Formats: sequence, structure tokens, C-alpha cells
Amino acid sequence: MIRFFVGGIPKSMRVSGVARFQRAGKVHMVPKRGHSDWATLVGQIGRQHAPETPLEGPVAFAARFFLPRPKSAPKRVTMPLTKPDVDNLVSKLTDQFNGVFYRDDAQIVRFACSKAFAADGKPGVEITVVAVTGMPDGD
Repeated sequence: MIRFFVGGIPKSMRVSGVARFQRAGKVHMVPKRGHSDWATLVGQIGRQHAPETPLEGPVAFAARFFLPRPKSAPKRVTMPLTKPDVDNLVSKLTDQFNGVFYRDDAQIVRFACSKAFAADGKPGVEITVVAVTGMPDGD
């Protein structure tokens, strides 16, 4: 089993919108880059926990995101129901570990992702990758 925690405020790994600019009277729209610093940090720390060779066969991947609780949030609010969206937090994360934890993210047969307030005040993400036994690998 591979398990590690990356401290920091989780940020979306998706494209963060569209930039507009005008050239020669035409309006052009290009995607803005996402928060590459967060993605880079998760990738660097993940590589420190990589096995000698990538896992073969089916794997399970889990990502638990812990967000800071806003001071303005009332006590009755027990889960982060605002942005970033959980799918944007995990987007591109599995691709980043191709050739690191597994040969290809197509090997992921079980996937779990969640976000919660950091109970201990330490925001970040906990990643777990484990080989799934007892399942045919499809090869």
C-alpha cells in the first residue's frame, strides 16, 4: 500500500477559466493555466513514496482532501459545500502518477475522492494507492 499526505491548501487542478484578448480586431479566447504549484508539490511528494517499479494489474486510488474551515462558517456547517469542486480537485491527479505508482491510470478499477474540513487544522490531501487482488487484470 502507498499512502502519503501533502500539506497545504488544496487547489483545483483543472484549467481555471478562459482568458480573452483582442488582436487585429478579433477576440481570442485561450484557457488559463491551473494552479501548477499545488500539482507540482503533490507530484514531487508522491514520487518520494513511489515503489521501485510501478504496480501491475488493477489498482485502487483514493484522494481525501482536507480544506481549512472558514472563520465565517457557522458551526452547523459540517462539510465544505463551496468551491473548489471535488472533481476539480482530483482532475489530472491520476494522470500525474502514470509510470510512478502504476503503468497507466487505466489500471484504476476502484476510485474514491472526498473533501472535508481539516479537523486538526492541517489542510492538505491524503493519497492512497493499493493493488487490488482477486480481480482479473483484463490482459
